[in-house]
Amino acid sequence: MEEIGDGEDRISELPIQIIHDILRRIRRQYGLKEEARTCILSKTWSSIWRSRPEVIINQSIHNSFMNSTEKFVKFVDDSLRSHVEQNLRIEILRLINLRLPELASHIDRWLNLAIKHNVRSLEIHPTSNFSYCIPDAIYAAKTLTELSLNKCNFEIDNNNSTTNKLQRIISTCPFIRDLKIGHCTGIQNLHVFGLVNLEKLELRMCKKLAKVEIWAPNLRKFVYVGVPLDEHSGTTEPEPLPCTIDILDGYNTLECLQLEATTMTDKQFEYQLSKFPALKVLKLKRCYVMKNIKVVSENLKSFTLSHWGNLEQVNMLAPNLMEFNFQGYIMPFSISTMDPSNLERANLDFYVQQSDDSYNFGDVDTSWYNNLLDFVQKFNYSNGLILIICCEESILIYEDPSEILVPPTRKLELCIENSSMHLESFVNEMMFSQPMTVSIVHGMDSKILQAFSETTKEYRMKQYKRLNEVIIHKGVTEDGGTSCLNSWLKSTSLIERITTFMFKWEEPPN
Repeated sequence: MEEIGDGEDRISELPIQIIHDILRRIRRQYGLKEEARTCILSKTWSSIWRSRPEVIINQSIHNSFMNSTEKFVKFVDDSLRSHVEQNLRIEILRLINLRLPELASHIDRWLNLAIKHNVRSLEIHPTSNFSYCIPDAIYAAKTLTELSLNKCNFEIDNNNSTTNKLQRIISTCPFIRDLKIGHCTGIQNLHVFGLVNLEKLELRMCKKLAKVEIWAPNLRKFVYVGVPLDEHSGTTEPEPLPCTIDILDGYNTLECLQLEATTMTDKQFEYQLSKFPALKVLKLKRCYVMKNIKVVSENLKSFTLSHWGNLEQVNMLAPNLMEFNFQGYIMPFSISTMDPSNLERANLDFYVQQSDDSYNFGDVDTSWYNNLLDFVQKFNYSNGLILIICCEESILIYEDPSEILVPPTRKLELCIENSSMHLESFVNEMMFSQPMTVSIVHGMDSKILQAFSETTKEYRMKQYKRLNEVIIHKGVTEDGGTSCLNSWLKSTSLIERITTFMFKWEEPPN
């Protein structure tokens, strides 16, 4: 694109605030590269881009910067030059995927510059190549409202041998609303006190973090991700890393709780959960010690349970639950205390353990299979819900829920959702995985059947995803890897109500 002449440069006559807003929207929708490309629109536009209040640098998206400290430093310095020369504010500074250890002194310099220009949102994210030591200068960042630090080292504070630097940051930056700490070292005991504006707190994989205590009266979201079991060297059991959540004045504000790789016991979890009556979203993943979970929550809307090897029982009393997500080997169907008739969405993703070489189609536990079938049949399909089953390279969609059957296999994904309001996006989502077949169990006037017919024609015309051929027929057909599912379908009473789309995709180039 050629630069627009000054006489025709009407776009640059827009107010600066509007141009900055356009740039933000471009970045969110298309990424940093596309935002930077707008510089070619005009000299004025380029100047405004360089002086924007958000400075976001991602070293990994520029190949020429991957192994060249000099080029990358010059690029960042050039990006900040307008702010220095014109004394402009820096609202956001994000330095992402920093790959070279020799950048440490330059990061110190950029950090100092941002603090002097009253930075509000700061993110520093080195890669695994080095751990950045936070400088004392960060204590002067009094205007910070968002702080995200990854792969950073919080050594003992120079002025207080018993306090790490993160603890002092918390005490000197009182306006923080969003605090994210990930893969950081030098933290053993963390006391989050004094942040009365704190709404989001995330602590992810900080080794040797042994205790967390929180006083945050306005906390809305708390995420704790411990160190995964397979990363504990020399032991088959995780170290005792208790996650103590003590929100003195925030019981009525916490809405989202996510716990992963914790060693919290059943009783500890039940006690913590009982303190949060406003909780709406609960996510539990790889909580090694818990075996019998009790979830009692009046306001809970969404519950996620994933990657759990030793879970035995889940007792649910959540009358307003709307969404349930599960990912694992075998869902414990003692979870039958959950009433799925009120759920509006569910996603159940089952997979075979890597050590299980005996997997065969039809090789399932009868009791587990019957409980699963009973569970999906209890949904209230009269509200427009449909059941989608992904099995091997095939998709089975139940638009007519009068008789629902589940393939007898331990390797499948079931999704229950309402597609009536977004049929086009629903079909595109199904097509994105490039299935071999899509079989639809439908009624007399099938909207989904019509949507698939129209969308597949469009795919053929525009060659989306290199779709070469579509064959539509009643019933099912034998075709390679899908023969097990098709053979099972032929043996059921569904066969007369099925229309199948068979897709032939172009092989990707070598």
